Amino acid sequence: MKNGKKPGFGHPIEVKAMNLLTYETLITCSPLFQMDILAGWKGRKNQCQHVVLDEMPREENSFVLFQISDTSLLEKYLMDNHSSGILILSEQACDLPSSITRMANDLKKPLFYLKNSSGEDLYKRIHEIFYLHDHKLLPMIRNDLTTYWLQLFYQKGLEHVMERFNLFLGQEVSLFNNKKKVVPLFPGKCTVKDLKRLKWKDAELEQGKRILSIVHNENAEFYSFEMIAPDGTNMGYLLFEKISHPEDLTLQMLETIVPTIVSWLKQSEMTKSIHLKYKDQFLFDILHNNIDTERELIELGQLRDMEFTPNTFVCSMNLNSHRTITKEIVMDIQQFLIENPLLEANIFTTYLNHRIVAIVCPSTRNASVAKNDLKLWISSVQAQIQGKYSDIKTIVGVGRSHNSILDIYKSFQESKIAQQMEMYGLGTDGLIHYEDIGFVRLLTYIHYDLLRDFSLQYLGELEKHDRENGTELVHTLSAYCAQNGDIARSAESLFIHQNTLRQRLRKIESILDMELHQYTNLVNLILSLKISQDMNI
Repeated sequence: MKNGKKPGFGHPIEVKAMNLLTYETLITCSPLFQMDILAGWKGRKNQCQHVVLDEMPREENSFVLFQISDTSLLEKYLMDNHSSGILILSEQACDLPSSITRMANDLKKPLFYLKNSSGEDLYKRIHEIFYLHDHKLLPMIRNDLTTYWLQLFYQKGLEHVMERFNLFLGQEVSLFNNKKKVVPLFPGKCTVKDLKRLKWKDAELEQGKRILSIVHNENAEFYSFEMIAPDGTNMGYLLFEKISHPEDLTLQMLETIVPTIVSWLKQSEMTKSIHLKYKDQFLFDILHNNIDTERELIELGQLRDMEFTPNTFVCSMNLNSHRTITKEIVMDIQQFLIENPLLEANIFTTYLNHRIVAIVCPSTRNASVAKNDLKLWISSVQAQIQGKYSDIKTIVGVGRSHNSILDIYKSFQESKIAQQMEMYGLGTDGLIHYEDIGFVRLLTYIHYDLLRDFSLQYLGELEKHDRENGTELVHTLSAYCAQNGDIARSAESLFIHQNTLRQRLRKIESILDMELHQYTNLVNLILSLKISQDMNI
């Protein structure tokens, strides 16, 4: 203040502290725990010894309280050699020029913001904190870090807590649940691809009763800190980069954050348990196109611990058996699908219209599941079913993968059409891909009688000739069409001379009263053969 006087005091007060106080300690004192850290934070390296309000500091390691009016003054405070940190007090949201935050970072001076209208009261409060610190009485009013994180959590949420915890620790932390799966909200420095390759090793560093384990991937090593609830339950893990000198690491900081994260995890589990009750309805809505936007689908999925990625596709499994398919059997087979280790994907299952439906989401974005991997997975699941329920036969239809997760319903419809192709003899080993059935899938929308009439119109006379004369002209025509009208290859496949094949083809043309080299005639005959042979009509 002007003339060296502080507001609320009858005469100037010289505020001195015998010992340096870290900002990390200061920020845990009420009401300073509500301060936002804007820039310049360097953890325990940031220390202060004095406090001033709206004036240039005269002593080193001064904490400057600045009631914002002119940002040019803020720049002067930062540049001053006596200041070690700046707190901006304002009723309005703090929107600083990027040049100021860059300057704070370059100078390694923490820049804070606190919504506060009374700089005088805050000045007095910090003066009290320095006094108590000098006389080793600060624990009387200071929140320990455990309480600090909890207060911050209930006021601003876990995301804000983790941002500040990262600042205190000096690096980004990843959060895993007790199944060692990353919590998507806090992935830290690890990408999803990195996380898939993480390998957890035995404990390496022990301090007291708490142990750090080593986690590594192809590029780096990390420390893993197990979070234990008061009842002894494993709630998850904190993952952060391994430091070069483990002896410099104190586990006290990690332990202080555990109650806060455990509280959040328990709240999340409670919320998920409620939403999971409606999981089947949610999957029904996805499969029947009842969700409007990708954002809505993603947000609803996160509430149920489900992540949907591009190139997702659907498998539909029919269970054919003389026995009654009970709820227990369905749940067993759903577990076979979800827990089978052969497919690297997130799999969500439900039971709809007497079929088990599996939504298969590739484990990484923009990835796709190889056809051979899918076949191995389905074969393994079918073997598990046969091993436990030998009288159940399964037919699996596979829809195509689609780039947009909103198109999952299309893949579901395709998987059901693929299943129907089993009655026409398509597919192998109880597995049918929609993309493999070609134009036959179009014919399934046409009534049986119409298809039969079409086939008889073009093949009826030839079939009659074969029955009455013991010939194989339909078989000859089928081979000719299968070889795309190539005389040499057709004759070879029939084990006859090319001239013999030409004679048979002329006979076919005579019986059917059409020329085979005409494109329209050939298409009609190919469709008729498909209906008669592949669809068994």
